Amino acid sequence: MYMCLNFTIYIKIILVFYFNICFSQSSNNPKNIKTIILKNSKSVAPYINLEDSIELSFDDLEADEKSYYFQVNHFDYIWNPSKLNKAEFLNGFDDLRIKNYYNSFNTLQPYTNYYLKIPNEELNFKISGNYSLSIHLANGNKVFEKRFSIFKDEIPIQISISKSNSIKNINTDQRIKVVVNCNNCTNIYSNSSKLKLVIIKNNNWLSSIVVDKPKYILSNKLIYEDIFFNGGNEFFHFDNSNIYNTNLRIYRSTLNNLYNNFLTTDKERTKKIYEYNPDINGEFVVASNNNSNSNIENDYARVFFNLKSDRFDSDRTVYIIGRFNDFMINENYKLSYNQSTKTYEGSFLFKQGFYNYKYAFTHKSNLNQIKYFYGNYWQTENSYRVLLYQKKINDKYYKIIGSSELSSINIKN
Repeated sequence: MYMCLNFTIYIKIILVFYFNICFSQSSNNPKNIKTIILKNSKSVAPYINLEDSIELSFDDLEADEKSYYFQVNHFDYIWNPSKLNKAEFLNGFDDLRIKNYYNSFNTLQPYTNYYLKIPNEELNFKISGNYSLSIHLANGNKVFEKRFSIFKDEIPIQISISKSNSIKNINTDQRIKVVVNCNNCTNIYSNSSKLKLVIIKNNNWLSSIVVDKPKYILSNKLIYEDIFFNGGNEFFHFDNSNIYNTNLRIYRSTLNNLYNNFLTTDKERTKKIYEYNPDINGEFVVASNNNSNSNIENDYARVFFNLKSDRFDSDRTVYIIGRFNDFMINENYKLSYNQSTKTYEGSFLFKQGFYNYKYAFTHKSNLNQIKYFYGNYWQTENSYRVLLYQKKINDKYYKIIGSSELSSINIKN
């Protein structure tokens, strides 16, 4: 069977921005909470196989060994809370105290590092889908929340990435094609089974697309194509793993009550030609050449940022963003404009490691729209994660039946 659907009528591609769906693009964690890491046991990505484990760690700079508790919640494909009760998606109980925590050792900035791994002796996941881990104090006050996805590889998925075929966006966009290989596609795609395909760029849900229907339906394939993303530009980066000395993009390091790392001045790249600059797509890695246990031995430095910009707009507010703050606008990472040097400036605490970041801004006319200082190029290396959600007619939730990831490093012209 071969069927070509009317693309303009039947395919509905929705840009998924959290502020339009279920939560704000702004996130202001307490200033004492730093270096929140949520990853699987094999990589830094917050996507895990149902048989794998998820790991959370974070630092509390107040270093007073607070009692933190965690809760687990389940969501649908666009992060609306699912209608399941906890016994339907968890084996065991949550709302338990985090037992693993250690104080920093031999650091100028004291902190307590907390660590949680699931599954554990008290808790395990039953089903796939979108989840969150929320951290609370003993009085019930929420401290922060991190989201992740659990999948079960039931369906093979292939991704291909090419330059846009649209004349208008040929120099700026990347074109995604996804092929779902199914032995009998009517078993997973029919009137009694809903499918949602979600494509996430650089592990950033603020830059994701939901596709409701495939463009072509074959007996053994579902084909999704003509899905376009802005190429963007490579991330800026710095390496302060050697916190005491100059290093990659750190031209000066001083010591007062804490270490101070001064970055070379960044420049706007909006109207420049594309320059290849390898990055890790917004991620960060806590690392040091000298410490055996980076969780509690890595120190914090105050890192000084400077963005050269001759165009000052009093209605524009500028921030730095990256995986370290979930790519969200965060008042804790806001920059101020220095009229004398014509630069946006700010300094923030970062644990020793390697970091990617970008400069973003919001405008008073539309506070819900994030814009960037980096230009937009089809050559940019990005990673794309695909999640395939399914909900059968009698199901109460969307499960994830397939996942795949591909980099555009070898993008086709």
